[in-house]
This record gives sequence, structure tokens and C-alpha cells, in this order.
Amino acid sequence: MNRFLIVNADDFGLCAEITTGIIKAHTDGIVTATSIVANGKYFKEGIALLKNTGLDAGVHLTLVGAEKPISGPINGLVDKKGYFLAGYRKVAARIVSGRFDHTALKKELFGQVSLVRDYGINPTHLDSHQHLHLLPAIRNITCEIAKKFSIKWIRLPSSKLTGLQEIGVNLLSRALRSSAKQQKLRFTDHFIGFQERGRMDEKRLSLILQHLKPGLAEMMVHPGYDASDKYDWNYRWEDEIKALTAERVKKIIKEQGITLTNFKDL
Repeated sequence: MNRFLIVNADDFGLCAEITTGIIKAHTDGIVTATSIVANGKYFKEGIALLKNTGLDAGVHLTLVGAEKPISGPINGLVDKKGYFLAGYRKVAARIVSGRFDHTALKKELFGQVSLVRDYGINPTHLDSHQHLHLLPAIRNITCEIAKKFSIKWIRLPSSKLTGLQEIGVNLLSRALRSSAKQQKLRFTDHFIGFQERGRMDEKRLSLILQHLKPGLAEMMVHPGYDASDKYDWNYRWEDEIKALTAERVKKIIKEQGITLTNFKDL
């Protein structure tokens, strides 16, 4: 069985450093798709750059991380200044407990996709910042968005690790899989990158490619130029650029007979 790989870079449009780093990892490397943060600080500039690359693009639904909603404040999910809460644990707790304005959040998430489309990009896939689209309330909205805008693909993250967080992600992902099947949405056979998020180096990437399973896989990556002055995530963005543009990595892909692809071509 053949092996197909989508290398999808998160956080496009979040800031200049990350956005231009993603483009570098595409033009000089193996990145084949990206996910756009519609309420990111570099969204407009990023879209202008994106249109010159032909890079496949989806939407990175964002309701956490101190970004500002595009549709106005959302009770329960924003701070006193109107920005989304910074920590995903607090956001997840409020969503699970229902302590938020559901109507306003739905308007926001639909609005993020609409904004991307208004700027001339037809998104091919949906995922989210901190995987919050896995939560039941957001999962249902995400499926609605996909159907309304004829978006075929949705991310199903998973992890091989066995901590509580990873177990939770896997269980929620199974539930999303069921909903996606009912809605006739598509998803990849495998997901890679949960363990390495923000820390994918050349050695690890090479090992992953050498052991890639048959079928279609999505690899989540986070290339960028150093943005540590903006985001305290302990990400090694520039190490990811180096890995994704390394000649050794390109050679392994060729030797292993892996076909790089994207969502729009499938």
C-alpha cells in the first residue's frame, strides 16, 4: 500500500515570524498545507503572501491564546479587555461546563471561516488552536461549518503517549471521527506530530518518515522564525524550519517512496 503525507503547518497569520517561516518551509521544504488564524495579528499581510505561493490552506479555528475575537466579546471566554483567555485549560473548563455564550462563539467561529473566504481563500480543511474543536460543543459547530462552506477535511489529532491529556485527546478524537463520518467529512488515516508539537527536529522527523505507515497521514508542524518574545510556548520554531528544509529529509522521502500531497488535491 502506498504512503501519502500531508505536512500541515499551524498558526499561519498569527505573527510575521511564524507566517514567513511557514512560507520558507513550503517554498524550500516539504510543507504542503497550512492552517490560517483568521484573528491573528498578521492575517492580512499573511494572506497577501499566501496567494503568491499556491500553498493549500485551511482554517485554524482560534478561541484561546489571547487573540481578539473578530465578532466582538464572547461572555465567559474573554478577559476584561475582550481578548480570548490565554490558557487552554481554563477555556476548555468553561466550554465543558457550558459557562460561555454559545450563540456568540458560534458566530465567531463561522465568522473566522467567512473572513478567510472574503479574502479570496477557499479553505480545504479545518482544525483548531490547542485542538479545542475536539470538545463536544465545538465539535458540533465545526461539523456545521464544514458542511455550510463545503469544507471536506477535518483534523483528527491523536497521540501514542499514555498521559491523561493524551488519553483525553484520543477519546475525544474518536467521538469526532463518528460525527465526521455521519456528516460525510473526510479525515486522514493517521495523525503525526502531537508529541513533537513545536519541537520537531531533523532527527525525529527522519525517524518518523522512515517508519511512516501505509495510507494517508497528516503531520502537524510548527515552523517559524523565533517568536519567543511573543509566545511563551517553549517552541523551537527555527529548528522545525531546518528540519523541514533539510536535504537529508527530502532524500529520505524519495528513498521511502513517500508521496507528498495536500488536502485540495485529494
